[in-house]
Amino acid sequence: MQSLLLIFTKNAVLGQVKTRLAKATGPALALKIHQALVEKTQQAVAPLSVKKALFYSEFIPQPDPWSPYVDYCKVQTGKDLGERMAAAFDWGFTHGYTKVVIIGTDLWELEPQILQEAFDRLDTHPTVIGPAKDGGYYLLGLRKANPKIFRNKNWGWETVLEDTLRDLKPQKPYLLDEKNDIDYLDDVRGFPALEALLKP
Repeated sequence: MQSLLLIFTKNAVLGQVKTRLAKATGPALALKIHQALVEKTQQAVAPLSVKKALFYSEFIPQPDPWSPYVDYCKVQTGKDLGERMAAAFDWGFTHGYTKVVIIGTDLWELEPQILQEAFDRLDTHPTVIGPAKDGGYYLLGLRKANPKIFRNKNWGWETVLEDTLRDLKPQKPYLLDEKNDIDYLDDVRGFPALEALLKP
């Protein structure tokens, strides 16, 4: 089966990344945290022997810091996160990939084995989800397009995972271990490398 990893990231623009975190830290420190998370994601995806496509939120920067890590660099399309993810999955499936996994760049705990487990579980499950502690998900894997799960969601709310699981019924997706996205100052606590970035 042809496997594809989709990676969604925001362009590293001061004042436009980690906006919820920035309310506590200021935009400059929030940008530092964003960049550290991106680098951690790059380290996690590098060992994987699958094709990888990076989707920027607005534009492809030059030089592109992701080019050594991915096979494709593109720009997200769609009015909200659901439309953007659906379009990225559609792109993957129409290009012949049969196992497609999407992640963001918000997870400090992301490791290569988590991603490998997601692809492995798609051999026996049509859907794999990595639940996030905030009620969303940090990873979604599919074997075929499923537009329904990207519609009518309050993206960023604590109901996203619950609503997605309801849309998948009677299917029972494989659930990975729960992890914590870095969105607020409290999320940084307990990760010494990130906490160090907050010191003047």
